[in-house]
Amino acid sequence: MQRERVKIFLKIIFIIAIFILINYTNGNSRKVTIFENVVANLISFPQRFIVNAKNYTLENNEYFSNVERLQKENEELTQELKEINEKLLNYENLQAENELLKKHIKLANLYPDYSIIVADIITASTSNWEYTYTINRGSKDGIEPNMAVIAESGLVGYIESVTSNTAKVVSILDAGNAVSARVTRTRDTVISKGSLSLAEKRQMRITNIPIGVSLIEGDKIETSGLGGIYPKGILIGKVRSFEQKSNPVENEAIIESYVDFDKLETVAVICVSQE
Repeated sequence: MQRERVKIFLKIIFIIAIFILINYTNGNSRKVTIFENVVANLISFPQRFIVNAKNYTLENNEYFSNVERLQKENEELTQELKEINEKLLNYENLQAENELLKKHIKLANLYPDYSIIVADIITASTSNWEYTYTINRGSKDGIEPNMAVIAESGLVGYIESVTSNTAKVVSILDAGNAVSARVTRTRDTVISKGSLSLAEKRQMRITNIPIGVSLIEGDKIETSGLGGIYPKGILIGKVRSFEQKSNPVENEAIIESYVDFDKLETVAVICVSQE
């Protein structure tokens, strides 16, 4: 019974709604009653809901479409950036290799009177007790103990020991290293000695200075060729100071190496003189 009443009520509402819609359609300008307004709103609500739902769906579809597009663009840009970085890295590696090759060629051309083997430094030991390096060439490359080691700017040291693939270099800064040298200006023979207290400054002591010989700041010191290890004429350093003692035999000078050992990367080992 109750259900029948509800059906009848809904039919009445439907009829009234039809009537109101007809009046709206015919342009009837009479004042709408509250009841008619309520019924119109009840009818228009589902319409508005459907329209709004459709618009919402369209907007969401557009939003997700934009998200997918942006994600795709992001992936493309990420891949493009990756390729650019790879090309840049390859370029930098090639540039570094070219610079190293130029150093090798320059070293080989710098000492045309000698047969040399160019090598790269792979480790350095610059403690208070020693100043040595390890290079990436050894006995299989023709390296032997007591061969002289040079850089583009001057003398580095000598080969102390070798393995098949590496060699240990004792630098001229090492406290245990003494080099027979001479003053380029006067041609006087002196001794260049490494010093623990001076190594960090790339400096060495000059001793055995002949009596009556005065060194001046800027004097060049080079190898004398005596001693059987270092060929003559290779630059060692320049005089920074000269101290005259009460006993002239004890006169000494401080020289600074031409080689910047802190930035040393590539060296050349002198194998055989071509004279």
